[in-house]
Parts: sequence; C-alpha cells; structure tokens
Amino acid sequence: MSNTPAVMVTLPADANQVDNTGYVWAFLDAANEPVRVRPGAVIVAGDETEPFIARVVDQVDGPGGRSIVHLDVLGVPEDVVDELRHAKVIA
Repeated sequence: MSNTPAVMVTLPADANQVDNTGYVWAFLDAANEPVRVRPGAVIVAGDETEPFIARVVDQVDGPGGRSIVHLDVLGVPEDVVDELRHAKVIA
C-alpha cells in the first residue's frame, strides 16, 4: 500500500485531446467541482498518474447540451512548483 496521497484532479482531461481551437478540451460535467472550472482559473487537470496545470480558457456549448471547457496547458506540477520556488513566490 502506498503512502502517497492520490492526486485530486479538478477536471479529468487528456492533454492530447486538442480541437480546432488549438486547446485541450474536456467536458465540464466530468469535473468533481465544476464551480472551480471557470474562465481564467488555474486548475489541476489530467488524471492521477499524469496531472497537469492548466488555465481555463473558456466554456462553450457542446453536443447534447454538454459544456466543453478549453484548457491552456501550463505545465506539470513539479515544474510549476519549481519555478514558483525559484521566483520566491512560495517557500
């Protein structure tokens, strides 16, 4: 049994699912906390094994009344945290 806590992903997404906008897309109804998924928000997306940090670009109407969220991938958590530490934004 692992002592590593499970990653809590705000919006499950596949970083390879890019549509004609040039952004990664996912369905909003897959979010565990949809209220956190709003344009401009920075969230953890992906899955437990391959999470990534993303900025929510927009939310548009999709097929069958489902909302599609577009994500701008900012990087993997380790790289983002390393850069924030380097910039002395976090300790």
